[in-house]
Amino acid sequence: MTTKTLTCSALFSLLLISGAVMAEVTPEQLKNELIGSESRIQQTVVQGQQKLLDNSYQLGTELKILQAQQEKSRQGVQELKALQQQLAKQMQQVVRSTMSSEDKSSCPIIEPGLTTPDGKLILGESEWVYVEEANGAFQSRVDTGAATSSISATDITVFEREGKRWVKFKMPLDNGKSLDIEAPFVRYVRIKQASAESSDRRPVVRLTMQLGSLTEKAEFSLKDRSEMDFSLLLGREFIKDVAVVDVAREFVQPKPDVATLITAKSKSDKAAKAAAEKKSDTKKAAPKKSEAKKSEPKAKEVKKAAPTVSAAAATDTTKETTPSKDKQ
Repeated sequence: MTTKTLTCSALFSLLLISGAVMAEVTPEQLKNELIGSESRIQQTVVQGQQKLLDNSYQLGTELKILQAQQEKSRQGVQELKALQQQLAKQMQQVVRSTMSSEDKSSCPIIEPGLTTPDGKLILGESEWVYVEEANGAFQSRVDTGAATSSISATDITVFEREGKRWVKFKMPLDNGKSLDIEAPFVRYVRIKQASAESSDRRPVVRLTMQLGSLTEKAEFSLKDRSEMDFSLLLGREFIKDVAVVDVAREFVQPKPDVATLITAKSKSDKAAKAAAEKKSDTKKAAPKKSEAKKSEPKAKEVKKAAPTVSAAAATDTTKETTPSKDKQ
């Protein structure tokens, strides 16, 4: 359509310019002139389109280069932050190595971007939590509105082990499977939700968990959370002493390395077992008191004859060993 319009315009201009000599131009000449004009116009259009394509290709290439430079800069910033955090940790370790135990307790470890100036963890709306008894890391919801932390559990059974109460339960997973977990029983707690009229009585267990640089034993109530988004919930009883929450962020703390933690736990269990066996062998190797007395030479059993003491001397000795009324 554009080519036809341009051709008509060129023809009209040509007719106006050559109006004076129109009578002298033959139809064949006019036809050749029109064909030449059309060819020149098409060539101009093609050159313009090619130039646009070249410019677009150049802009696309420059955009890819800019994106690559931005990604490289972002990686450089992340590496710089990691080095900064590592340097800060090393400096803190050097300083803490020269401090007394009292000063260490009053001077918490600070990780830039992960902790506050007073050493508390910075948590987002969601965080990764490693549970030692389950040998796994799970996404957890951080909820300051809930008092007690909670973990998903089914088939809950309270039993006795070595005179103490324990709880065994199954922890449902997203793939339809479940984990068998055993943990010390702490107490029962009644929890009333806003959507329910009656309260729910739940057992509470103590589990070993790791969140960021923090590793400690925390209390969790047992509740089937398989229909909820998160299998773990961290309540304010856990949060209030160790962390602050920024609800605008999530997964602030790094995800725990499960393989490394499992290996460390295995080594620790083996070391504890070896120490217990060594202690047991030492007790077995130690001779009993009765056996030690029997093994003493007979010469020691012979007592020397006690020297004869007069009645007066005996009376004096008794007086010396008896405290006076003032001393009593």
